[in-house]
Amino acid sequence: MTTPRWQPGDHITGRSIWFGRPFAAWPFVVVEDREDALAVCIPPGAVWKRPTDLDGNDIRLPHGEWGLRDDVWYGPGMVRVFIPGAAHSVLVFLGEGDVGRWYINLEAPFRRTAFGLDTRDEHLDIVFPPDLGEPQWKDVEELREAVEYGSMTREAAEAVHAEAERAIAWVRRGDHPAIDDRWRTWRPPAEWGIPVLPPGWEMLRPQTS
Repeated sequence: MTTPRWQPGDHITGRSIWFGRPFAAWPFVVVEDREDALAVCIPPGAVWKRPTDLDGNDIRLPHGEWGLRDDVWYGPGMVRVFIPGAAHSVLVFLGEGDVGRWYINLEAPFRRTAFGLDTRDEHLDIVFPPDLGEPQWKDVEELREAVEYGSMTREAAEAVHAEAERAIAWVRRGDHPAIDDRWRTWRPPAEWGIPVLPPGWEMLRPQTS
C-alpha cells in the first residue's frame, strides 16, 4: 500500500511522545511531502505546546509529572524536515536574508498518524551556523541526565550519539535532503494561514502507520 501524502498548505499536528503521552506538540503547515523528506513549517504567530512541571516551570526532560503550556512562535518562522527512517529531523530557523541556523534534532524516526506525525525527542542536538561551518553539540548533559534518571538506557544514548555523527557526516557530504539553499530566503505563503492544534489532539492515541 502507498502511504497517502499531504499537500502543500495542509495543516497537520506533530507531537513528541514520551511514556504514551505528548511531551510537546506543534501545529504544522505542510511545505512538501516527498518520498525522501517531509518538510513542514511553523509560521510566526502559531501557538505550540511546551512542557512544564506541575508548578508551571518550563522543563526539558520527561522526568516526573508534567503539564503543557501555550507558547507563541515568534520571528520569521521555522521549517522542519523529517526524513523517513532517520533518527533525526532538521529544524531550519528562518532569518533575515539567510537562515538563522540549521538545527539537527535527535529523535525517534517519525511515524505518520491520522492527523499528523509522532516522534520522540531524544535530547541531543547539533547546531550548524548559516554557512554550515563547524557544528556545535548541544544538550549533551541532558542526554547524560536521562541515562542517570533511567528514562534512557546507556545503549540508547550511545545510539543517539552515533546517529548524531551520521547526521553530521551526511550534512558535510552535501546531499542531506534538509540542507537546501531555498530555505535561506523562503517564507510561508500568507494564504496558508496560521495552523492550530485540533480539538482532542492530546487524547488521540499515538497509533501510527
